[in-house]
Amino acid sequence: MAILPTRGLGLIVSAGNRTVEPYFREFGPDQLGVFATRMRMGSGGNRTLDEIAEDAIAAGKLLTDAKVDVICLQGTGIMMERGPSGEAELIASLCKATSTPTYTATQAVVEALQALELKKIVLIHPLGETPMAREQAYLEELGVSVVHSVGRGGREQSASVPPQAWVDLAKENDCADADGFFLSGSNTTMFEAIPQIESALGKPAVTSVQASLWAGVRRVLGMGNAYETPPSGVGKLFTVG
Repeated sequence: MAILPTRGLGLIVSAGNRTVEPYFREFGPDQLGVFATRMRMGSGGNRTLDEIAEDAIAAGKLLTDAKVDVICLQGTGIMMERGPSGEAELIASLCKATSTPTYTATQAVVEALQALELKKIVLIHPLGETPMAREQAYLEELGVSVVHSVGRGGREQSASVPPQAWVDLAKENDCADADGFFLSGSNTTMFEAIPQIESALGKPAVTSVQASLWAGVRRVLGMGNAYETPPSGVGKLFTVG
């Protein structure tokens, strides 16, 4: 059996993130190589948008040395802060600088919601009102209605919050008119909450990291070529091509 993967997905992740790479490697197909580089993202005003863009382009150029096929810029908050037009400008700059197809976690989320035909969602967030308002505005500009939003009110995303906390939050905030859930935040255990949420509430659940992996697999390998059967724990999203 070949040890080295046949295709490569490059990841740009926040310097402090502890979840994206482990989840990609746990749930990604064997033939998909995952190669990551890190940058300081600093959403919420800690860094300027221009500083973030410059570092993202530098990180993308590093990934081209690994000859990746596609680049994923993780970091839901910093992209939603830019809005769809600002995000599109940054991705165009990244594609030009790296000569490599590039997408963002937020683009992946919107694609996932569309693939699952989720037009009305409950937004679950690790932080508070300000970032939730930015994300709601981003989603609604792209045609996704946020019928209810709830945050844990933390000062930062935390991978130490157990999956059950996200399951409980979804159960407590389900709405009859919502088609499903979007759990936003990359440095969290939200991915592991997906099966329980979908089983308990009968509605699809999308998370930032899950959507990014799904979008990467589709772009690099094609979903039909990647898995004979999608792994357990990835949710209904991986049943749509």
